[in-house]
Amino acid sequence: MWKKLKVPAIGSMVVMVAITTACGKDQVTPRSVTPSASSTGPAGAGNSVTKSLSQAGKDIIALGTNDAVLPMKQIGNVNYVSAQELIRTLKFQSEWEDAEGKLLIGDNDANFELIMNSNKAMKDGAAIQLSQPIVKEGKTAYLPVSDLADLFQEDMSYDVRQGEVVIHASPVAVIEHEDDPDPRGNAPELNFGEDPSDPFKGNGSSAGTALLPFNATMDLPVWSSYAEQEDLPVIKNIDINSLIRKGEQYLGVKYKFGTGAYPNTGRFDCSTFTQYIFGKYGVKLPRVARQQGYLGTSVSRKSLRKGDLMFYYVPGRFKSNKTVGHVGIYIGNMQMLHASPEPKNGVQISSIDKAYWKKTFLKAKRVAY
Repeated sequence: MWKKLKVPAIGSMVVMVAITTACGKDQVTPRSVTPSASSTGPAGAGNSVTKSLSQAGKDIIALGTNDAVLPMKQIGNVNYVSAQELIRTLKFQSEWEDAEGKLLIGDNDANFELIMNSNKAMKDGAAIQLSQPIVKEGKTAYLPVSDLADLFQEDMSYDVRQGEVVIHASPVAVIEHEDDPDPRGNAPELNFGEDPSDPFKGNGSSAGTALLPFNATMDLPVWSSYAEQEDLPVIKNIDINSLIRKGEQYLGVKYKFGTGAYPNTGRFDCSTFTQYIFGKYGVKLPRVARQQGYLGTSVSRKSLRKGDLMFYYVPGRFKSNKTVGHVGIYIGNMQMLHASPEPKNGVQISSIDKAYWKKTFLKAKRVAY
């Protein structure tokens, strides 16, 4: 867990921040700025930022000069930035829930819930208290600059300057599309491999074991938070091949960012799909991909088994490219079953033997055996 330190905004301040959302509809055009050795930020509310104690200033200098600049707006003597412009810059997805006054933000699922005209928000399935309220004016939501770090400290690197928030470009070349080549060329260390002792290797069920049958009544409340979940039970002898076959029955079901429970909406996002399918077999997964990534046993990319959950970042020029934004189910033979907005829209099978998936892979977790 990150530890944070409140520091005054003197000069040019650099902060590492993280966010989770993709495919935003609005786009902001970054303008190039040159980092200055000393620039004075405005005094008053919004100038106190949170700096990660693990952040070294020398790591920031190498971020380059092609930065995105978001203008600040004062509302009631507090500095704000447009949520929509931040979403566009980070290429997040978003969805308004007008009836509840919420703005959902994330990559391929809704990791953030921002409650309008309130100091409350949800991040990683847990409630957080903000120092200033989120404000909605017309159709635009505004985020307090003083709370950007608490909300997004894993997802972006930014710098508060006089009248603007500067978001630094990633120093690493990103692969934006599934069929794009790796600009570095072949990287054997990124290749995936399988565990030869996988008891479900092939198409049949594990021989000689008593298997937990599929139960169509094991639906879970899709919007339950991580804090409401019990510890994940160690469930062995689940028929992983049966689980995969059940998941494949939903091939072609359309993707919808931030969707509700499948029985009510007929749609999936990446994490409601994994939650729904594993829930059918008694494995309780939290709502969003980041939460799901906290559970289970870590697995090497070289020792994958069928049924392992695979976690990826969704690449972006102004992202940290280090945070979970997508999850899928490994189904063997270098293939993954997942719900995604692209390259197709909906539940699909993708080959992970591509530069995109190799480069954006973060970790694999085993939650069933």
